[in-house]
Amino acid sequence: MRKWLIFLLLLCCIIGSGCSLLQQKKEPSRQDGDRLPQIPESKLNLRETILYLPEKSWQVLIPVRVYLPWEEGIAKATLRYCTEGNLPAAAAALGFQPLLPTGTEVLGISLHNGLARVDFSKDFLNYPRENERLVLNGLIYTLTEFASIDAVEILVEKQKAVFPGGATMDEPFSRESGLNLQIAANIDDFAETERITLYFCHRTGEDIFYVPVTRVVKKTEDLLQTIAEELLAGPLIGPLFSAFPQSVKIESVKCLEGKVTLHLTGEMELEDQLMADCLRQQIALSFTELEGIASVELLVNGKEPAVGTAINFPSTFGRPKQWNLVE
Repeated sequence: MRKWLIFLLLLCCIIGSGCSLLQQKKEPSRQDGDRLPQIPESKLNLRETILYLPEKSWQVLIPVRVYLPWEEGIAKATLRYCTEGNLPAAAAALGFQPLLPTGTEVLGISLHNGLARVDFSKDFLNYPRENERLVLNGLIYTLTEFASIDAVEILVEKQKAVFPGGATMDEPFSRESGLNLQIAANIDDFAETERITLYFCHRTGEDIFYVPVTRVVKKTEDLLQTIAEELLAGPLIGPLFSAFPQSVKIESVKCLEGKVTLHLTGEMELEDQLMADCLRQQIALSFTELEGIASVELLVNGKEPAVGTAINFPSTFGRPKQWNLVE
């Protein structure tokens, strides 16, 4: 019975807003002016753009920040860079995969009242059936990074698309489908659930990328506690990992005036500065997905983390302004 319920949920999550069983607190943040750093002078003719690309095993989508040349029809140009053969060289060198098959052309994009209607050439449908969920979600999230786009309708040579993997588009696709969907192990009744966004880590060579995961959890009256517990539990699927030390436990999570205070007990064992940075970014990105949260204070045994002189770990930190950047 559980397998059947999970199948239904996954099916709903790839067909868009018309079949959402759950209420999401907040989407992974789009590119707001107040969260972007000032563009360096050397990049004034470029635009910082986020592409949602599969990693090499095609198990998860990762938001990748790249600088693309400014040009007319920037949304159309962005999709061109997601096509096999046109992927930015820096992203390809790190093993990221093109979202769209070889030969895919964007024949046109129209925008009206937040709805982007995208017309592809027939080559768009040449992706493997098993990759369909990532292809569609990658398109949705890449396009809805633009503040003017809230939903996406897909056409193939001016006709309603018939997707090879069985997805349907009764209504336009939106971010309500979630990203990198995971279902907590204790879910039996999907009517009594909600969604949270967590961030885990993905290692690509010497680089670490932060990956948003939509996790379905039981409805709770203490969302902050649930986020902390699920971060500590770690990723459920895919080539992801958590920097959260297993040597700590959660004592309490409180919020006051936009600052979350996370109390841990145990020994804060961090391997090196890289893992310290991973942990801090994971925590900050996950908690600041909630409206009104601006910063996080981390205390271990009631004190600032004792991580030694070789590792820098501030006790209070906010959401990073620029992350997952490839150049």
